[in-house]
Amino acid sequence: MNAKKTLCSLLIASTIALTSVPVPSTFAEPEPAAVKQMIDDYNQRLAAIQQLSDQEDQLQGQLSTINRQIFEYDQLEKELQPDIDAVTQQIQSTQTEIDNKKNSMDERNLLVKNRLVSMYTEEAASVSFLEVLLGSANFGDFINRLGMLTMIFRQDKQMIDTLAEDKQSLTTMKEELDSQQKALLDKMSMLNQAKADQEDKVQERMNLLSQLQQEKRSEVDATQQEAENLAAIDEELTPDVQAALKEALQKNIVSEGNWDWPVPDSHTITSDFGARGQEFHAGIDIGAPLGTSIVAVDSGIVLYAGKATGFGNWIVIKHANGLMSVYGHMYGDGIFVKVGQEVQRGQLIAVVGSDGQSTGPHLHFAVATGITGNKMDYIDPRPYLNNEHL
Repeated sequence: MNAKKTLCSLLIASTIALTSVPVPSTFAEPEPAAVKQMIDDYNQRLAAIQQLSDQEDQLQGQLSTINRQIFEYDQLEKELQPDIDAVTQQIQSTQTEIDNKKNSMDERNLLVKNRLVSMYTEEAASVSFLEVLLGSANFGDFINRLGMLTMIFRQDKQMIDTLAEDKQSLTTMKEELDSQQKALLDKMSMLNQAKADQEDKVQERMNLLSQLQQEKRSEVDATQQEAENLAAIDEELTPDVQAALKEALQKNIVSEGNWDWPVPDSHTITSDFGARGQEFHAGIDIGAPLGTSIVAVDSGIVLYAGKATGFGNWIVIKHANGLMSVYGHMYGDGIFVKVGQEVQRGQLIAVVGSDGQSTGPHLHFAVATGITGNKMDYIDPRPYLNNEHL
């Protein structure tokens, strides 16, 4: 990861040691061929470390893309839920109307049934329809009474038919709503599964990233030891071996990857990296009282220090591997570095503030791989910080 600063002082001292450190007479100097082999091994380790760093950067890019996809799935779910709620409410309302229509039909059917029964039965305090007809004064009166009764039955039948049609229409509507609800629920289920799959990919790549970082730390430790061994060689070497040794010792070793925690006095994360409401939070918020110290997570050069939209004020430090650490929400008088200044790992660079779009004192910490247009290319900062703090 951090390729430029980790062993700078060691390599300088090692180069000096090549000509100034006496070797005891009992020390057996390696043969030139052995030195060449040591140099080759050293260069191979450097190449292996660079390859691991490239793989780590690739994984970080994949994690950034996957996290963005998870955020988009979250947004789609939030947009879909109101539609599901609306259809569910319509289904409940339609079912209520269907039940009401059914009750009305039952009541009307019962009324007709009672009328038919009363035509052929006599009950106390009631007059049957048959009696109504037989009580006609003459044939004309009979026809009038029959027409009236026929009209009553026709109206009853019409009412029942209308209620039946309404019920059927509502039933059809409910079936369509049920179909819409099923389609929406299926879509929500697909989104949930897709998000779960992406989250599994995140975990898989985080585990792989941890393995890569551990392997790289082991390579760095071994490379540092080999650098010390090479620097200790002080025999009369042939010019070509001397040149190869000097070139090897001037190369840089990638740092172990773990950065210092940016707020040593507070490890409270108030908002994590990822989806946050309707936005994607491209960093972590570390809550701390106003004036709490903020340190550089690694050595580097200050690219920006001052006003920034949203942050109020920020600091951006570029590190040797090309990554940039970002610190936001400090007040102007709480920034202690300037653009172009070289800072060291753990150096005090600012104090916690609450400037810009902030709901309370905290540090917004982020990591970016570069700048596209006027936007930072943010990635998940958590793998670069010591896991015991997360």
